[in-house]
Amino acid sequence: MSKPLNVGVIGCGARARLYCEAAHGVPGLKLQAYADVRPDAVSQFLADFGGAYATADAARVLSDPDLQAVFICTWHDTHTAYAVQAARNGKHLLIEKPMALTIDECWQIEEAVAKAGVTACVGLKMRFMPVVRRVRQLVGPPLLLVGQMMNNRVPDDIWSLQPVIGGGTVLGAGCHTADLLCYLAGSDPIEVFAAGGHGIHQRADMVDNVVATIKFANGVVASLVHGDPGRNPYTSTFFCEVFGADKGACLYDRFHQATLWGVTPARLGVADMGEAERSDLEGDQTLLRHFADSALNGTPCEADARAGRIATTTMVKILDSIRTGQPQQIEADWRNRYD
Repeated sequence: MSKPLNVGVIGCGARARLYCEAAHGVPGLKLQAYADVRPDAVSQFLADFGGAYATADAARVLSDPDLQAVFICTWHDTHTAYAVQAARNGKHLLIEKPMALTIDECWQIEEAVAKAGVTACVGLKMRFMPVVRRVRQLVGPPLLLVGQMMNNRVPDDIWSLQPVIGGGTVLGAGCHTADLLCYLAGSDPIEVFAAGGHGIHQRADMVDNVVATIKFANGVVASLVHGDPGRNPYTSTFFCEVFGADKGACLYDRFHQATLWGVTPARLGVADMGEAERSDLEGDQTLLRHFADSALNGTPCEADARAGRIATTTMVKILDSIRTGQPQQIEADWRNRYD
């Protein structure tokens, strides 16, 4: 086996902790450094996960020649600056979703990654969940899709709801569902038309509930539903329906279970998974393993910067459609800036 990647972690919050816990099961990754402006948080990460140092200075991690990769798990508005600098310094990068808050910032990251020749992986974990992957294989190309994320009400003062730093609930979390639908459709989105409002949090500067129709280049049509008015106990936070020709699937229970028709088996659950799948129903460790393999071997990454850009683009265009009342076009590769 090739030498593992020494990893620096920027941002020591809940998501970073989940990645660090999962990284211990990935031989290609070795946690070495941690950066966060909160002294207690960064010191705790060093104590819990081991490594060489903890620091309040993210620039130290980004410029450290002994690190080959970084996890970027900071507030969403900081992703672009950190990711671009990491790429320019030749580091592979795992970026928590959303990759960035604007389409142009996503292009900046994608361009920096392409020019540097490094691997970028975005934390779009739904496509790495074992039940999702099994359903895609069993049902095959779909005709229609429904993707839903409906949460319990998020506290008004949480950072991710603040439009400037977190992007708000629709953009900040909805990119998960957007990417899931792209993955299941097997195609790029070309148009969205949406309706929604701000009836949950009563903030005129933030849309917090959405129903959108997405058209894909291969003819698939999908519905995306997102909000946080309360979790439906029958479907759970994550819910998805896949309709093929005389076959399909309904995924529920955070995509830990699925009921299928027209194919065998008729049900998928924890008992149907292999040992590795059962230990990673949420897909986090599979995502990290895929990132490590791509970085170490130079192989394509499924959840790459392009996938991250398209997920953000889809949600931005959905918000634009709500604002204008008009359908919005998506040109997945309209700009070619890579020399």
